[in-house]
Amino acid sequence: MILNEQTEMMDPPTGKSVLGSSTEPLNELEKSVISDLDEDKVNDLAECLFTLNNRQYGPIAGAYVAVCTIEGKEWCVGQLNADRAKPLILFEDKVFSTPEEAQNEALRLKEERGESVPCRNH
Repeated sequence: MILNEQTEMMDPPTGKSVLGSSTEPLNELEKSVISDLDEDKVNDLAECLFTLNNRQYGPIAGAYVAVCTIEGKEWCVGQLNADRAKPLILFEDKVFSTPEEAQNEALRLKEERGESVPCRNH
């Protein structure tokens, strides 16, 4: 079996393009946002992200978003992640009081890391 390049992810079965699941636990911000969501809908989202990411699981390069963590009061920067257990990686050190601040930071982070949206032509 070919071992996964990302050590925090479980290895997929041999010969399969399978949506994996992270072995890394959720941080406190992710727990507060993701744990109350409908598990089936989270799974559907993860499957869509898996397809968007060329049937690769893990973080999607360049796919940074602003996520509301406390309705009308707090937003953070997140990264879309093709993972059943954790479809959003939320950055605890990037929390803001307006959605515009979070969106601007998401764009800045994307530019800083030199990432673009995933190519879907393969």
